[in-house]
Amino acid sequence: MNKSSVDPSIFRDYDIRGIYPTQVNEDVYYQIGCAIASYFRKSPIAVGFDGRLSSAGLFESLSKGITGMGCDVVNLGLISTDMHNFASGFYQFPANIMISASHNPGQYNGIKIIRQGAVPIHGQKGLPEIKQTVLSGRFKPVAKKRGQISRRDITHDWIKYATGLIDLKKMKSLKVVIDAGNGVGGISWQQLTGKSRLKIIPLYFTPDGNFPHHPPDPLQKDNLKDLRREIKINKADLGFAIDGDGDRIFILDENGNQLSGTITTAILAEYFLHKFGPNNILYNVVVGKIVPETITGNGGNPIRVRVGHSFIKEAMQKNQAVFAGEHSGHFYFKGLFNADSSFVAGLYFLAFLSADGRKLSRIVKEFDKYYQSGEINFRVLDKDKMVGIILRKFPSGKTDNLDGLSIWYDKWWLNLRLSKTEPFLRLNLEAETKDILLDQLAKIEDIIIKAGGKKD
Repeated sequence: MNKSSVDPSIFRDYDIRGIYPTQVNEDVYYQIGCAIASYFRKSPIAVGFDGRLSSAGLFESLSKGITGMGCDVVNLGLISTDMHNFASGFYQFPANIMISASHNPGQYNGIKIIRQGAVPIHGQKGLPEIKQTVLSGRFKPVAKKRGQISRRDITHDWIKYATGLIDLKKMKSLKVVIDAGNGVGGISWQQLTGKSRLKIIPLYFTPDGNFPHHPPDPLQKDNLKDLRREIKINKADLGFAIDGDGDRIFILDENGNQLSGTITTAILAEYFLHKFGPNNILYNVVVGKIVPETITGNGGNPIRVRVGHSFIKEAMQKNQAVFAGEHSGHFYFKGLFNADSSFVAGLYFLAFLSADGRKLSRIVKEFDKYYQSGEINFRVLDKDKMVGIILRKFPSGKTDNLDGLSIWYDKWWLNLRLSKTEPFLRLNLEAETKDILLDQLAKIEDIIIKAGGKKD
């Protein structure tokens, strides 16, 4: 086969992603399908897809490539990423593929790949080999006979498994507004609507790749306006904002105030330690100090790890951790093959709130001890050079390079991280007081801007 014209930049550190149809299209997915079959060389390969307008057609092309190499395909249909993770661990398919671009705007699409047991492949192992095969056009058929496509609906098994992790009978009749943003995250919650004591108020559950109400990215505050309104109108106990492919969740209290990923991690960490006893719990380098303090204070062992699902899943397995949390709304569970899930996170949070009995806003006050900047992005020409400049400006702080640069002082700390998927330097800062936060933030922003950086 001739050398490919596929844009190599679509191969990211964690997945494959690009704009449809200029970077990713049916021909590109056919070639990727051939390369995936050439890499795994086992049948069947399970494939699911989200509700983007291009996803169903891309599924057909990807499957054509896989079956053309002699591998069978199990069509999982329209699913969420947490259902994709479940399918890999529960059915033990040799490989699982999810066609999705997560929270990106509608013109994007992509591919997430995991091997048997929900183990991710990434930029260190798996993706480079698939990329090289695509770019070279040297595909290796697995069998002479074309593979077959079969259909499997995993919804029943998934809901039974996920709800089996908690005790639905002990759940109080909490009222929760859930905004799925017209992504696929509402598929799971729809199965519980009217079938449990929970009073679920659905918002934009119907998958629609046009995303007519707002982009499926709960990190952007403008995308939470409708959820806040419905929480107040319905006098709900809390609200959930789910991203486009259903692997991330953000939680809002009864007043419509958003909990940070840090506070949600701390609350769930305490819940898991009370439920399962002393355990290892992971948190990434951007998560705030309240998390390790909460873990230690409740008899657990806090383990700090790099940002990113592939690193965290590997660390979960290595450390036999019961739970892991990220600032970005990804929450990982030993009971779900070390994978992340908005649905399971939401169920556990509702179980916690049912058992606690207090209003969520009151609970949050116990954990809201520090001031955080949130993630601030800067466009810089030379990321490594900029990190070096910051390091020289703060010579007396304690440092480490677990993931980017972290600098600690007695009353504040920062992390500067190079984005692996976008042209950004990401800054996170936390302090004991608001004045310290604003003062240090102003200093660092001034240093970066004077050195040629631009705040995004």
